Amino acid sequence: MLLTLFIFLIILLVLVLSHEAGHFFTARFFGVKVEEFGFGIPPRIWSLWRDKHDTLYSLNLLPFGGFVKIFGEEGEDGDSSGSFGSKSASKRAVILASGVLANIILAFLALTLVSGLGVPQAVSEEESGNYLDAKITIMDVAPDSPAARAGIMPGDQIFGFQKIEDVQNFIKQNKGKNISLSLIRGKKSLEVSALSRQNPPEGEGPLGVALGLVRVKKSPWYLAPIDGARFTWEILKGTVLGLWDLIQSLFKKEALPVEVAGPVGIFNITSSAINLGFGTLLILLAVLSINLSLINILPFPGLDGGRLFFLLIETLRGRRISPKTSALAHSLGLAILIMLMLVVTYHDIARTF
Repeated sequence: MLLTLFIFLIILLVLVLSHEAGHFFTARFFGVKVEEFGFGIPPRIWSLWRDKHDTLYSLNLLPFGGFVKIFGEEGEDGDSSGSFGSKSASKRAVILASGVLANIILAFLALTLVSGLGVPQAVSEEESGNYLDAKITIMDVAPDSPAARAGIMPGDQIFGFQKIEDVQNFIKQNKGKNISLSLIRGKKSLEVSALSRQNPPEGEGPLGVALGLVRVKKSPWYLAPIDGARFTWEILKGTVLGLWDLIQSLFKKEALPVEVAGPVGIFNITSSAINLGFGTLLILLAVLSINLSLINILPFPGLDGGRLFFLLIETLRGRRISPKTSALAHSLGLAILIMLMLVVTYHDIARTF
């Protein structure tokens, strides 16, 4: 539990710092003063230090995000050369969008490293003769099945069988009996026992597992960035499509096509990823980073996309939006986002317990 909590906080820290560092460094590049770099959402609980540029680094109470407080970010103090409001619309747009870009770059770097270390790749029975390192692997576990109750997890490798058919025949021959399996999970060897069902639900099988052959494909160092870029694009595209389906479902008042996870849900996913090794943790980091970038680009007040939307309105109108109106809208948007986060966290806890 403590290890999972530590790794979860490290992942959260890397995600937040990379996003806010995008805003921070572009603001500094364009000569805009950064008043505060905060980890977590206020209220502030600890002022860490203040650098030579008079930027305060702080630790805040709610560990669900972070922020960079930029001088004149609502358009006030527009006459000051170090103010955000004094810069052109194009420079302000770059500063606002840089956090999203930083998260995509983080995902690319993580997936490039994964490509070099090795990416799990499913192969068919026919192809397995060409890949002697292909292992029989648990691809999915049905909820509330004997395998789920025994603690068997997707990604576990079954040791002691040559073919998937051998495993399936062994399970069928022992319907209604306790079945012992030797598993490899990451670098650990496990022995698990599960009571096989005599009459399983249709499509599940006696244990409730789906099996496949998986090998680890490693890219040469000079091809790893290309594969990293390809994986980044595939995850980005899939996340956009998933987010679009989610938004459509909300407007149509349909059941959500995917489960929405908050900090508690991500903590549970992290716990599972740890058992599957460092590469899986990097993939999780990349997926979360891409999700964070896409959520932040949505045109909702309080998010980077909301500020970009206000900037677009300003450009079309040909005059600035009132700093008071801007501050009120983004504060209200942030309050709504915090409430949504608390609701999602409540449902995460309810699902867990």
